[in-house]
Amino acid sequence: MTPLLLMLALALPSEAQAGWFRKAKARKANSAPASDDGGASGENSDNARIQPEDSSEGDDNGDDNAEDGGKSEPTAKPATHHRGRHNDSQKLAEDGHKPAGGSLWDFIEDVEGDRPTDEAVPQSEELDAERTAEHTFLIEGMGSRPTDSLYTNPTGASVDDPLYLSLVNPNEFDIPVVINEDVIRWMRYFTGNGRKYYSRWLERSTRYRPMMYEKLDKAGLPRDLVYLSMIESGYATHAYSRAAAVGLWQFITPTATEWGMRVDWWVDERRDPEVSTDAAIAFLGYLNRKFGSWHLAWAAYNGGPSRVDKAVARHGTKDFWKLVRAGAFPEETDNYVPKLIAAAIIGHHPERYGFTGLEYQPRLDYETVAVNEAVSLDVLARCAGMTVEAFQEMNPHLRRFTSAPDGKKGFVHVPKGRDASFVAALDKVPANERVAYTRHKVKSGESLGTIAKKYNVSLADLQRVNKISNPNRVLVGMELIIPSNGSAAALAAMHEDRPSTPAVASKSSPSVKSASAAPKAMTSTAGSGSSSPKATKVTHVVRKGEALSAIAARYGVSTADVMRWNGISNANKVMAGQKLAIYQKASAWTTHVVRKGETMSGVAQKYGCSVADIRSWNNLKTSEIYVGQKVKVRR
Repeated sequence: MTPLLLMLALALPSEAQAGWFRKAKARKANSAPASDDGGASGENSDNARIQPEDSSEGDDNGDDNAEDGGKSEPTAKPATHHRGRHNDSQKLAEDGHKPAGGSLWDFIEDVEGDRPTDEAVPQSEELDAERTAEHTFLIEGMGSRPTDSLYTNPTGASVDDPLYLSLVNPNEFDIPVVINEDVIRWMRYFTGNGRKYYSRWLERSTRYRPMMYEKLDKAGLPRDLVYLSMIESGYATHAYSRAAAVGLWQFITPTATEWGMRVDWWVDERRDPEVSTDAAIAFLGYLNRKFGSWHLAWAAYNGGPSRVDKAVARHGTKDFWKLVRAGAFPEETDNYVPKLIAAAIIGHHPERYGFTGLEYQPRLDYETVAVNEAVSLDVLARCAGMTVEAFQEMNPHLRRFTSAPDGKKGFVHVPKGRDASFVAALDKVPANERVAYTRHKVKSGESLGTIAKKYNVSLADLQRVNKISNPNRVLVGMELIIPSNGSAAALAAMHEDRPSTPAVASKSSPSVKSASAAPKAMTSTAGSGSSSPKATKVTHVVRKGEALSAIAARYGVSTADVMRWNGISNANKVMAGQKLAIYQKASAWTTHVVRKGETMSGVAQKYGCSVADIRSWNNLKTSEIYVGQKVKVRR
């Protein structure tokens, strides 16, 4: 051990020192050539997981294929590892990608060519920030910090037992729960530095747990496995990690397809709560049968079955804690199991640990309807009696502005009790009005501007439909959606933060650039079929420093509307003194008084707007609201 490492180790608290020296000693004793080691050594957290792996990991896959005969019956083990740190991360390293040093979204685009949606951005950035907080917590050895309850409730949280360990009863759990220094460390993290993240996870938990409980009960698996989803994604369907894992259960693409999920240009079922839960249950059930231990099953879910296989064979034990002490796993897997146990202990009694006053989300209830053809999301939303934003939130598996056109067992979710009316409404929509688009693959020398000109659509519409924030960042081979037959405006509006409004151009018009095209009336997108009040024209003079998006939010309209009404092709090119025509619905504003149990997202859904709208209209910096608060909303 070098003097520098020794000094760093001695700087840690005594508990962390003991763990550090124990692991260092174990790894030194078990060091071997890479070809004999079952995987990479050293830190393997989400913030460092995209690193070159040993070539032996490829041997793991080969061993698995030889053992199971490759891809076999549904009950057999898929050959691909769950997380993809071993295969995919090696490929990324070979290609020269260094995502940890750049933007998370640069990385995501590099891996799958996926442009982030409005839902994916906050959820994925939250996951990334939480992983960074974990990494910092472990490095700084902050395990000795007392919980917040020691200060908020000093009588209830005695200095001798601030984590209420004496009250933890392993018999109340249906997973194996133990208390040791590793579990205690993670309990301190969740009640200390990680408290804000755990609070958000609890608030989201009630949206998905009832469905998970039903499926786990049906499969005969422990209900407390819901905490695996909690530590994986924080119950966020759009969470996208730097390991290229997605959804509530954080599957990578190869493993998702092996376990029956569809992941392609049109659909990503890793984001669908039910489909991904079914796959996770099948995978976890298989791992538990294989290893005969839930602790090892979780370790395999995190690090790969082959890694666990080799660890068990090398050290001659199926005791997870003994394998940890022997240095058999990477640091991330060492921490994964105690982290899950700690999350479950706190989750059984959140109030005991100071998690009170939370805004729990209502259960996600819906009906599932088969849709085996391409239909635009605005049409689907209208038939379901929903806003486009609410429809997208209920259908996170749909990656594009339309359902898949290939007829491969497509489906959509609609609100409870609306399945029959949805089917009836969709049947009435003529085939030529269900979708209108063209796919274009970018060729060498093309720019977004030349492509827009070629198809006679505006650059702004092309950017919004394809979720491209920087028009200069278009790569050769990238596939773009080109709205056609007058659908450009409607499709572009679908990707705004608020519900879409009808296109103002006629159906036969291929372009929506005309500045003279102004709405005579605005029609509801909620599927009621009723017309709303006529629009009133307002002239706005742009002030210095004003952005088009801010102007649109001020008047409760979409940026796409303002651009269309004023013939603006680039939202960034508005000048001080410029006069803009704004068309507002008359008597559209109302004041909502927040009631007990309401969330901003629930209020937004009630009035057919977005959370971003409410925050903008009321100059709110966060999405937190309180009982009795008055918020201005636009119907």
